[in-house]
Amino acid sequence: MGALMISLMVTMTDVFYGIGKFSYKVFDLMKKMGHGPNIILWIIIFSLLVYWTLQIIKQTKEAKKNGTLI
Repeated sequence: MGALMISLMVTMTDVFYGIGKFSYKVFDLMKKMGHGPNIILWIIIFSLLVYWTLQIIKQTKEAKKNGTLI
C-alpha cells in the first residue's frame, strides 16, 4: 500500500517540469505554423470591418429615408 501511495504522489517539481515541457511543445508548434494564424485573423478582422461599415451605410440611408436620422 505504501509503494502505491508514493507512486501516486505528485510534487511541485513534477508540476513545474510538466508546465515547462508543455510550453516548449506549444512554442515549437507555433514556430512551425509561422504566420498562417496571423493571416487568417487579419482576413477575419478585415471582413468583419467591411461588413460593419456596409451595415452602417445601410442603416444611415434607411434612417435618412425615414426621417429618423439624428
